[in-house]
Amino acid sequence: MENVHKIPLWKIFTITAKIGGVTIGGGYAMVPIIREEFVIKNKFLQPEEFDSLLVIAQSMPGPIAVNTSTLVGYKLRKVPGVLAAVAGAIFFPTVIILTIAILLGKFYDLVRPFLNGMKIPLLAIIVVSVLKLWKNSVRNIEDLVVFSAAFLIVTILKFNPVYVILLGIVYGVIRSFVKGPKRSDRT
Repeated sequence: MENVHKIPLWKIFTITAKIGGVTIGGGYAMVPIIREEFVIKNKFLQPEEFDSLLVIAQSMPGPIAVNTSTLVGYKLRKVPGVLAAVAGAIFFPTVIILTIAILLGKFYDLVRPFLNGMKIPLLAIIVVSVLKLWKNSVRNIEDLVVFSAAFLIVTILKFNPVYVILLGIVYGVIRSFVKGPKRSDRT
């Protein structure tokens, strides 16, 4: 393995930029390519090191490819490596998204029928998802009251949904201390 301080930041950036540019859609499809570049081709990491970083990346919130790039960058060059790896990983996706947004803005009248046609099927998919969540989540009158209160607070009082979710977390913690764990929660 190469000495970590000798790996140029531009090399970390270009590797992660190349990966980000050719694996549109990202996600787990990028992990084997990241492994190929950093472990096999350039031998910057040992396979065991990469596997350990991957386990950590999977447990972190956020996109797996960016998490993996972040950890690889840190392992190779600490904070400057993180900045180079993340900048590379998001460079092409950002350029592509900005290009689409610009083109969508310029040609909105051409794509408007397509977007309008997507509204109803998308609404149907959202309704089906909500019904599935409802079936698994609202099991008693207390759940129904909490749902109704949250719905009214967000729709009528126009509270930020993030605050309502945080209130729900606080409520759940308090409820678990008052009622104790449910029978299904005990092992």
